[in-house]
Amino acid sequence: MMKKTPLAMLLLSIPLMMPAVAYDGQQTTVKAPSLMAGVGFNEQYHHRQIALWSLRQIHANIPLVDDPWSVQLLHVMVNQMNATVRQQPVIAMPLINDNQVNAFAVPGGVIGLNTGVVLSADGLDEVASVLAHEIAHLSQRHYEQRADNHKKLLAWQMGGLLTALVASAAGGDAVLAVMAGSQAGMAESVAAHSREHEREADRVGQQILSKSGYDAHAMPRFFHQLHRQVSLNQSSSVFIPSFMQSHPFTMERLSEATARASRYPTVPMSDKQNQARLFDLLYWRLKYLTRQTNLSELTVNVKQSQGARLALAMFFMDDGQYDQAQKTLDEGNFIHDELLFVLVQADLLNAQHRYEEAVRLLKPLQAIYPERRDVRLYLAKNLIATQQAPQAIALLQDLTKKTSHDVQAWQLMQRAYESKAYGDHDERSQEISTIYALQARSWTEFWTDKHEAALRSNAQALKIANAHKSLQSLVAMLQADKEQIVMAKDFKPRF
Repeated sequence: MMKKTPLAMLLLSIPLMMPAVAYDGQQTTVKAPSLMAGVGFNEQYHHRQIALWSLRQIHANIPLVDDPWSVQLLHVMVNQMNATVRQQPVIAMPLINDNQVNAFAVPGGVIGLNTGVVLSADGLDEVASVLAHEIAHLSQRHYEQRADNHKKLLAWQMGGLLTALVASAAGGDAVLAVMAGSQAGMAESVAAHSREHEREADRVGQQILSKSGYDAHAMPRFFHQLHRQVSLNQSSSVFIPSFMQSHPFTMERLSEATARASRYPTVPMSDKQNQARLFDLLYWRLKYLTRQTNLSELTVNVKQSQGARLALAMFFMDDGQYDQAQKTLDEGNFIHDELLFVLVQADLLNAQHRYEEAVRLLKPLQAIYPERRDVRLYLAKNLIATQQAPQAIALLQDLTKKTSHDVQAWQLMQRAYESKAYGDHDERSQEISTIYALQARSWTEFWTDKHEAALRSNAQALKIANAHKSLQSLVAMLQADKEQIVMAKDFKPRF
């Protein structure tokens, strides 16, 4: 369910020290560690460590939408745009389950997006405009410049992240109190530092948009929409969208962005149609996954929206109405290899424990799209259910090697090795599978910021491996894992 709090990594809205806030009748002092000490470090390496540290905090504390298809679509978008201006890839793009219109960028290459951005937009190009704006902040190194005022701003941002996470542990009421008491003061403090950065991010972001095949008008169009919403909110005392708090717009900025947009080429109609189709699928999928639609609304929209039809099938499936879900899919006239249609069909088969049929459905799709993470995860899950653990492991190993922070892949890897251990016939094979299952569990715990649990799982795996001289290569692997966990556990962002 949607977490009822606007917390969404407000990196520009919360200062380092917060006043005491009331929670359950007690006074709780919410503090963030001092981050201003220690500037003698390798900037690029350190900022990557900041990004990975932030990712662990996000996985541990922030409600995420972990739907593989939605995350894949947005991650492809952000990587394509990022490649037009940066050599370093985006490390991760968490999709945050929060209605507030907000996005953020962390030095080192983490870009976060709230579901509220998608659900407030009128098209994929408007979503892309927000992502392009954040990529521009990274490409122009707005968070990494060495001048004292920029180092202070970066410390404020990461301190705000820490404080928000501390507050989130106390509950939604504490978060609201912290935000309400701090946003105004913080906005004034950072305004002088960020004003030019925001204008530059607008300009570079529009270049990124156009170069990536999106309408450059989408940025001022979406920002104008938010600006109108702020004007209405100010007159009715409604909470202002967090993206507007951290990226304050002026009419001058909006006018400049509108004027620039006219200089960019128009987008071909075929590209617009494809973007509209993808947005329709994404919009309704997220609306359903975040529980912001119902049977009545889906039924009304199903006639003109394939996205609503797929969401309606999911609604019936989750309610156990499998025949009605299948009928809804069959009446949609989907192309047989439409990727999201196949994944929803696989979900329906999975819900009915028809795992072998799901495997047969997914294997051709994986052959067509071997690079797609979402298809690999779907196929691996069903291979595990059909006792084909080795095949699942082969699919998942590529994901964990490519992106070691892929929590879903590590979770499935643990299940796959546990299944393999049960099926292994000799003791040595069982022990090896058990070691790898423990390693996968350790990395899942590590990337959800449970360092002590990760070290315990690692120690259990080491104990099994150390009992056999023939497994010394696994001992070396596990020792290396342990060193990485300990280093990360001791890491503290410093500026």
